Amino acid sequence: MAEGESGYLDHASVHAWRTDGGAELRVEIEGVLTALSATVRRVFPASDPNSYFSIQDGSGREVGLLRGLDGLDPESRARFEEELDRRYFTPYIERVEDLRQDGGMWLFQVATQRGKTKFYVRSWRDSSHEIRPGRWLIFSVDGQRYLIRDWEDLDARSKDLLEKLF
Repeated sequence: MAEGESGYLDHASVHAWRTDGGAELRVEIEGVLTALSATVRRVFPASDPNSYFSIQDGSGREVGLLRGLDGLDPESRARFEEELDRRYFTPYIERVEDLRQDGGMWLFQVATQRGKTKFYVRSWRDSSHEIRPGRWLIFSVDGQRYLIRDWEDLDARSKDLLEKLF
């Protein structure tokens, strides 16, 4: 890979770590560079979140792309997964327990993979997006994202409650 050029990286040449007590992700691409303050981003976070990853240096310049995380050494993969989980935390809605209008907004009471929560949505049409059939991304009034991974996997009561929105 030439200077100033980014492209697909060989997994074996990529190593990620954090210094003891350090918060910054460091990434070395053997024979090319070491980014002391690196960022890892999903290229297609909503439609294909686990296939392509962009590695960027501290200034936000892309230094390379990875096709998946398989093939990274265990330490590097763990650091990348930590970074991605922190950056893209999106609770999955497993069940809708209650849904009603409250003060001109929709109040959702849901169970997620991380426990029960409630959130408000102003307008369903403006605050939700069907990423692909049956997969919905919902934005609350405070900017948090929630995901319905697959409409068909929801229980009948959850589907009945959500039908109010359509």
